[in-house]
Amino acid sequence: MSERSERIGVAVIGTGYFGSGLLRRLGVLESFEPRVAANRTADRALAAYERAGVGTDRIVLTNSLHEAQSALDAGRYVVTTDLLLPTALSGIDAVVEATGDLLVGAAVAVAAINSGKHIIAANSDVQATLGPILKVRADDAGVVYSDIDGDEPGLLSTLYDYCSGMGLEVMVAGNCKGVLKRYATPESQAGFAAEYGLKPWLATAAADGTKLNLELTVTANATGLTPAIRGMYGPPTDLEHLIEAYGRLGLLDGGRYVDYLLGGRGVFAIVRSTDPYVQSDFRYLKLGDGPYYLFHQPQVLIHYQAPGTISRAVRRGEPTVAPRGGPVAETVAVAKRDLRPGQRLDGIGGFDTYGLIARADEAERDGLVPIGLAQYARLCRPIPKDEPIRYDCIEFVVDNLALDLRRQQNARFQANSLADATA
Repeated sequence: MSERSERIGVAVIGTGYFGSGLLRRLGVLESFEPRVAANRTADRALAAYERAGVGTDRIVLTNSLHEAQSALDAGRYVVTTDLLLPTALSGIDAVVEATGDLLVGAAVAVAAINSGKHIIAANSDVQATLGPILKVRADDAGVVYSDIDGDEPGLLSTLYDYCSGMGLEVMVAGNCKGVLKRYATPESQAGFAAEYGLKPWLATAAADGTKLNLELTVTANATGLTPAIRGMYGPPTDLEHLIEAYGRLGLLDGGRYVDYLLGGRGVFAIVRSTDPYVQSDFRYLKLGDGPYYLFHQPQVLIHYQAPGTISRAVRRGEPTVAPRGGPVAETVAVAKRDLRPGQRLDGIGGFDTYGLIARADEAERDGLVPIGLAQYARLCRPIPKDEPIRYDCIEFVVDNLALDLRRQQNARFQANSLADATA
């Protein structure tokens, strides 16, 4: 086996902040080779390869399957604007999808799975909305479907496994959230987005809490933890007083919850042990008197840690974070402003809605629309600001792969009203 073939061949789809950064990391790690970069605009993919130290003389720009395969076979790199092309190429062991687009992410995942390739998705929107059915498909195909290490869902799932593996009972697991602006819009976040090279919708989804809720939905479905209330509590405190704050809120009542801290950075887990030997050891190890203890991971290093997920999938056949089965939580759409009948909703990171995590059984009972699907709907009745959007208030105006996958997911795991809403 040649040195090249021993490396993990990776295709990166979407060369924004994360995808471009991942290409740079993979380019300096001996175990990997970033063989394909796909982006809707070729210039961004070419620039990402340039930052990764790959000269243009080594790159073939093509949307032809034959030309791309010939280039890879000759040891060259490929840039393409066909986002599904990498899934059909041999020499690609793992496809990393980082577009941030729900429909594109779903299409890439399905194509990769059908081609027998591991799919690593830096796209919590997809996993929160369609992850359970994509995991079923991946399992059936004998490949791995996973979100990444380095971002909050992967970090938190890893921390959960770390604590559980020591025999500690995880009571609350969550993200630290620096700022929450529930009614942020692409206009209000335009300056921040420009400063950090982000798309305005992405900056908006981060500011209004939608991304937070999607990430914790992914974590909930991977661990079985659930939100105590819709949208969670998010106490405005610090790590030193977090156990006390959750005690007052009743989250240490014996349930197992996802939540967040409004302040700080990274992810955390509050665990419990009533074992007197553990308590004695933890006092000696300066972790406190118990029975509750805080574990905190402050670093969120995204593309610096993501190669570990790729390696784990390819070498060991294991995901970093993926659904355990049917959903236990959903991120549902809530009106960001008063919405009128006939209005087509604009989806995640827009002007119309923000997302709140809810228990899956609650979302099903109340007919609540996942925010990932809201962008395909038109309202048939008014929705006041801060009211959740229900299936009986909308009609879907398109039919696409994302809606079809959601129907399949509902048919497998629950009797949800999506089928009626799309009829």
